[in-house]
Amino acid sequence: MIDLNAERARRAALLPEGASCEVCGESDPIVLNSDERMILCAEHAAIRQGRSAIEEHHVAGRRYSGVTIFVPLNLHRRLTAMQRIRARAKLGQSKDEAAAA
Repeated sequence: MIDLNAERARRAALLPEGASCEVCGESDPIVLNSDERMILCAEHAAIRQGRSAIEEHHVAGRRYSGVTIFVPLNLHRRLTAMQRIRARAKLGQSKDEAAAA
């Protein structure tokens, strides 16, 4: 099963070792953005670009419901990552169940 730690490891491989936001020190690779100049968390990258650090999150996933809540960008990244992991796990279960039938 794909888990959040595997996703963190995958994202960490795209960043310099020990990377963290140069503004707040956030070190979770799931929320970090990197460009040639600096590493920022999603919230500080948005602020630097003149965007809001708050986004709407589809609670059940966009595909399943229009219900949304407003959350900080870093939290939104984590929640979305967990939704994707869950969706992949369910997809894997469906394939396993179909193969067993």
